[in-house]
Amino acid sequence: MATQTFTFLFTDIEGSTAMLRNLGDAYAEILADHHRIIRAALAARGGREIDTQGDAFFAVFTSPSACVAAAIDMQRAFISWPWPASAAVRVRMGIHSGEAAETPAGIVGLDVHRAARVAAVAHGGQVVLSAATAALLRDSMPPGSSLRDLGLHRLKDLGRPEQIFQLQADGLPAAFPPLRSLDNPGLLNNLPAQVSSFIGREAELAEVHRLIAASRLVTLTGPGGSGKTRLGLQAAAGLLDGSGDGVWFADLAPLQDADLVAVTVAKVLGVSEEPGRPLAGTLADAVGQRRLLLLLDNCEHVIDACARLADALLRNCRNVVLLATSREPLCIDGERVYRVPPLDTPADGDDADAIRASEAVRLFADRAARHGAALSWDQRTASVVGRVCRRLDGMPLAIELGAARLRGMSVAELDARLDQRFALLTGGSRTAMPRQRTLLAMVDWSWELLTAAERHVLARFSVFAGGFDLAAAEAVTAAGDAGAGEIVGHLGALVDKSLVQFDDTGTGPVRYRLLETVRQYAAGRLEAAGPAAARDARIAHRDHYLALAEAAAPRLVASDQAEWLDRLDLELDNLRAAIAFSLQQAGPGPGEAGRSLGEADPAPGIRLAVSLRMFWKARGHATEGVEALRALLGLPAAREGTLLRARALATAAYLLEQTGGYAVAGEYCAEALAIARSAGDDHLVADLLDVRAFVLLRQGQRAAALPLIELGLGLARRLDDSHLTARLLAVRSFALDVGGDHAGAARDAAESVLLYRQVGDRRQVGTMVGNLGYAELSMGDLQTARGHLLESLDIARALDDHYGVVYETFNLGLAEYLGGSLSAAQEYFAESLDLARRVRMTASAAYALIGLAMAGGEADLARSARLHGAADQALVVLGETVEPLEGRLRDLDSRRLRSAMGASAFEAEYAAGQALTAEETLALALGDRI
Repeated sequence: MATQTFTFLFTDIEGSTAMLRNLGDAYAEILADHHRIIRAALAARGGREIDTQGDAFFAVFTSPSACVAAAIDMQRAFISWPWPASAAVRVRMGIHSGEAAETPAGIVGLDVHRAARVAAVAHGGQVVLSAATAALLRDSMPPGSSLRDLGLHRLKDLGRPEQIFQLQADGLPAAFPPLRSLDNPGLLNNLPAQVSSFIGREAELAEVHRLIAASRLVTLTGPGGSGKTRLGLQAAAGLLDGSGDGVWFADLAPLQDADLVAVTVAKVLGVSEEPGRPLAGTLADAVGQRRLLLLLDNCEHVIDACARLADALLRNCRNVVLLATSREPLCIDGERVYRVPPLDTPADGDDADAIRASEAVRLFADRAARHGAALSWDQRTASVVGRVCRRLDGMPLAIELGAARLRGMSVAELDARLDQRFALLTGGSRTAMPRQRTLLAMVDWSWELLTAAERHVLARFSVFAGGFDLAAAEAVTAAGDAGAGEIVGHLGALVDKSLVQFDDTGTGPVRYRLLETVRQYAAGRLEAAGPAAARDARIAHRDHYLALAEAAAPRLVASDQAEWLDRLDLELDNLRAAIAFSLQQAGPGPGEAGRSLGEADPAPGIRLAVSLRMFWKARGHATEGVEALRALLGLPAAREGTLLRARALATAAYLLEQTGGYAVAGEYCAEALAIARSAGDDHLVADLLDVRAFVLLRQGQRAAALPLIELGLGLARRLDDSHLTARLLAVRSFALDVGGDHAGAARDAAESVLLYRQVGDRRQVGTMVGNLGYAELSMGDLQTARGHLLESLDIARALDDHYGVVYETFNLGLAEYLGGSLSAAQEYFAESLDLARRVRMTASAAYALIGLAMAGGEADLARSARLHGAADQALVVLGETVEPLEGRLRDLDSRRLRSAMGASAFEAEYAAGQALTAEETLALALGDRI
């Protein structure tokens, strides 16, 4: 992301809140005049308005002298404007020059925030400039203007001091009170200077200030390294305005004795002990009616003493406001808790500009630069940096420690080693408390503050992948030493102590999660408890999610399928972890005493994967489901010809329909059919006949498929299974359509839809409505077909059914193509291809390539010929026979291209398409859409 040098101008009206309160509705007209004056000067001097909030403006200039001239114009206009007698408008202005980048999120850069801090120290009517702008203006000051050096000042970002200059010009006042910097003796405080810059957190600062305005005790909580102290200091600095008795900081981190809490606060406030009297009482009397803000930092290890002192001050000192930082709340009356969130991290797949604009990446880049490791910002590097910041949970301490490692390794090497983060992320500031110098020490400190029961629960929570709900927490922890009734209390304590995060959207059950750093630490503690403890926790985790999957299976084909699909989506990481454990777990668990140590039992994992059959398909995870089943079925204990193995083979074959593995699917069906017939399981036999028939149809073997369909349909009707009957009617509809009996296909599709509606399987209703629409396409009824296809697509989108979206966007592309709307057809085909390649529906991707080739029209004949070659080659590799409608349209388009290009040119481009790699094909087909 390219940066530019700008000159930034920040302005706001001094005393605007009081003015609004005094003037009421008349203030709106004054504000409108204020806006007109600023915008006129910006327009005249080439300034660009970036943001306006209330009476505050943020603008940028490419010329420092133009910015200064605009500020002079504004101040002169404010002075000469005929304001009402009771409403003299005095505007403070700050100017700073530095680098920033323009991103979709706005102008981003540390110097933007520096400019805002410069403006904050000014008084109404005053214009102040940073040294950076002053240096640029040395030979280009506007006529009649000059700069007055006001010296070094600590701004309210608590970072390095800034040399401040006052702009002087004819007609502008020159005398002002001392700047509102931290060095102003009128701003009473002991806030410590910070070496590094404060980055981001604008929303958090605003929320903390709002809470402080509404409550006399606000506690910032969060895990170690989340930036509570720095946020607290910045919030406190922002409240310094010269009124009251100041802002005071009490650092409790070094204390080993809780009795020293009151002593430390008394020293900060200049209060002396009185012999024979409790210090808390002395403090309360000494503070009395003083109006001050007291920041109690790092309360967690002396939490009881902090709570008692805070309670005493709040009860006896009516004008005191307390801001505390702690890994857990003080839990006293009147407390408002603000959980400090991690820094904003970029999403996977963001472009370089969006990645660099995120708070976590801005912090990483700034700290890396401080260590002499400037980063390049090409897409590859930006993606790695974004991933590092995500893996570090957006936690400021972890990010700072990671950035420090760039002194001796690349970002890619850092990313590769983050699984060993506790050994890697060391080397913090030597002046920090020992527990703040390494990531391990930071988490160790939190662990030591837990009770034995809380440690036990947290360690077992490490088996979760992603988030979890209360039921899962109880299932995993109640299997150990903790009683089921105690888990809620322990979980609440861990949330309070910031070791468990919770997400409450207000629309569903609360979800809990561990930051990855905490999870890795807790996993180490679980392993340290011994192999049996770790294994018991993972078995409890597996069994809970097995029970969930088996409860979900019948609901995935019922009226509440959307709710259950979403629920399984939410638990996908845990489901994956449960299957992975089934592949690697050793030794007998509860109820498994008959197995020998070292022998993995695949049965629970197989049951889980089989239960997810409809989920794997609907949500685009068919390939993952097949791979999991193959691995489980390959274990020695899974090779016996049991019904469970047959169901697993049936599930894998069903999923292979989607990914194009027809030969393997046929083998699986054959083996499973032998087992099912031997066991007399007619339902499984009918299921397998459906799958086998569909695979044969995809391979062009209609004659072989038809008797299997009729046999399966007879079994389904005899079993009186409406859902299974609907499935076999669906596959017969497909077979009839392939054979040219489009009316018969439509009849079977309509009956299938009716049955699916009766059992409440909306996803399959959508599929069959789409099939009905496809049959109508084949019959030439475009209008009716389009209506059914749109209905099908709406259902697929509503259920987030990837399989359905891929098919119906393609079919709608066909409808638009047949109707002559090539542009609309291209959009549908491109959407189908993009999703098909992401969920690895290889046959559907090949069909979408055919569609894009046909819809290319006359714009690029060579591209269309190449796409035809690539599509045909993909279908040959799959062993797929093109369906009649698509085959006929493809052949017609190939003849069109031969005629327009000439046979030799067409053949050359077609052959070039056959030789394309998958990546080259996608680039040719989708271009900028990738």
